[in-house]
Amino acid sequence: MEYEEKERICGPNRNSYFKTDHDATAMCLKEDFYSGLGSNMHAAYNTQIMVFNGLIASFIVTQSRNDLNDFIPLLKKHKEMYNSLPKSVCADAGYGSLDNYEYLDINNIENYVKYKIWEGNVSGRNPSVYHLNEDMTISCLNGNTGVIVDSEPWHPKKKDGVFFKIEGCNDCRFKTYCKRYMKNKDENFKFFEVSTKLQQYIQQSETNLLSIKGIEMRVNRSSQVEGAFGVIKQDIQFERFRRTSIEKVEVEFMLVLLGYNIRKLFKYYSGNLKTEYWKAPDNLTEEQFKKPSAKRLENKTNKKQALKNLMEKEQLQPSDIFVIGDDINDYEMLKEFPGAVMKNHHPKLDELQKNECEKLYEYIEELINY
Repeated sequence: MEYEEKERICGPNRNSYFKTDHDATAMCLKEDFYSGLGSNMHAAYNTQIMVFNGLIASFIVTQSRNDLNDFIPLLKKHKEMYNSLPKSVCADAGYGSLDNYEYLDINNIENYVKYKIWEGNVSGRNPSVYHLNEDMTISCLNGNTGVIVDSEPWHPKKKDGVFFKIEGCNDCRFKTYCKRYMKNKDENFKFFEVSTKLQQYIQQSETNLLSIKGIEMRVNRSSQVEGAFGVIKQDIQFERFRRTSIEKVEVEFMLVLLGYNIRKLFKYYSGNLKTEYWKAPDNLTEEQFKKPSAKRLENKTNKKQALKNLMEKEQLQPSDIFVIGDDINDYEMLKEFPGAVMKNHHPKLDELQKNECEKLYEYIEELINY
């Protein structure tokens, strides 16, 4: 009975609740008043807002641990309040999912929603390893083309996922980066599992975000949405909910947002309100992704090179380094530096004739006490 009661309180969509507030969910907070940044769980709620021309138009308070599943409920709440949906939406990468993109498409809302590795593509430091073409083939970073292959004996992990095969990997400049998570890196091919529908939405958002309007939307989202939270937390000094239960918290948050809008209104009447936000200048051109550097990506994913860079920075000698590995991607690192292999290591590492360690922490203790 005790467990049934706890499951009833917790509900189907979360895994925790607090005894002091059954509606609150256990979360690691950005600002922890008690024990440091994100080190302990606390009773918390997730808040979402929609901002138009600097004014907060709608909001929701939820029990979600992240923003992904709150995107559609926020848009539905906005439609419930105003009987219409926005023509375009700009949001950060925490909202980029197939369901959210589909909702925008079905409701004819322009898609300016970032996706998981957007920043990596912009900087070229963590680029996407493939691009979906119009003829339903894919192109990798090196320009090789991949076609759909039979999924047997694999089972797709992604929604509507299909498998593509690209060959000619051994001569690829990006091989180290592209195969960084693969156990067998010597094969002259690689399979990619792709959710074609999601990838089409992602590439649509890329095109929109890189456009002049997309740049304008991104700049204004940063100043208006993030700026609204900044004013609420820093200027109004509202950082913690003082009520319990989600109904009371919603009312409390609504009053705070109403106060924010009233402050804006009085500033407008006094002539001190900035009514025009950033507009793209006439000479602005569309943004382009930075071209990825094969050498830089290799250095980033190559453990041996990373340790050499560390040695150069800290002025260390090879004798100051001791490494432990277990997989084929540790081969070059173990070959270059003194070290050991885990007991369940890849057979190829036997060529290096390194000592074996069964329990890592015990081995490290032996090294420290040696």
